[in-house]
Amino acid sequence: MKILIMGASGLVGSHLLQACQSRGWDVLGTYNTFAQPGLMPLKLTDSDDVRSLIQKSQPDVVFLPAFRSNVDYCEQNPEETYQINVVGCLNVAQATRDVGAKLVFYSSDYVFNGKAGPYRETDEPDPICVYGRQKLEVEQKIAELGENYLILRITVVYGHEAQAKNFVVRLITNLKNGHTMKVPQDQVGSPTLVDDIAEASCRLVEVGATGIFHVAGPDVMSRYQFALNVAEVFGLPRENIMAVNTPELGQPAQRPLEAGMVCDRLHSSLNWNLRGWADGLTYLKHTELI
Repeated sequence: MKILIMGASGLVGSHLLQACQSRGWDVLGTYNTFAQPGLMPLKLTDSDDVRSLIQKSQPDVVFLPAFRSNVDYCEQNPEETYQINVVGCLNVAQATRDVGAKLVFYSSDYVFNGKAGPYRETDEPDPICVYGRQKLEVEQKIAELGENYLILRITVVYGHEAQAKNFVVRLITNLKNGHTMKVPQDQVGSPTLVDDIAEASCRLVEVGATGIFHVAGPDVMSRYQFALNVAEVFGLPRENIMAVNTPELGQPAQRPLEAGMVCDRLHSSLNWNLRGWADGLTYLKHTELI
């Protein structure tokens, strides 16, 4: 199977690359700003380059985890990030459809307002920040282009990452260095090991699944409780984790507070579940990557 991964140097993309290669698939990956060995540079906003790459490589599947994912940056720079996150992603979606390939796009529980989570695929989206609205617009326009797509909504993603940007890696680094970290106790979600997102993605492709799937860990908890669990598993000082409410953080973008996702559709399609926080964090600790 020929695979193209747009954004293969990021958290999700790098693990997709490993999962596809482990299956013996023919994989080509791109990066935007974070160069990694074996990847080729590509800007999603350059529609000609995007179209040329997809036409030349003739992939069976295009994975699209690339996105400007800093929620507050999106809120403060809506026009700039729209060009990357919406226009750029739709460049990929259109070119993918034109060669008859399957598109796998990664969305978020930020498409919901966070008033009544955890959410199912059938729940009505209602984003409350720029990032969530951009994700939802891409979802809707991909669906308009045809039926050969997967939209995978993911959330609170953690794992080994070369850029060390995800919540768990930053928390561990801060605690190891004796720093305190403020963590919201009113933001609820589903912690999700990135390795499992990559595995679920490949399994869904293998069974020919289409449409929207929630792909998240089975536990629903606050960021603060999750942080305490991280400290416990890694033997780090819990007292350096400060519980706060979201308004105290002064974040420019609103967060869906009561979020998280239900993954019954994923389980019924694959008869397989992602790891909960305990197994996921223990796996991370034993891999000695953090």
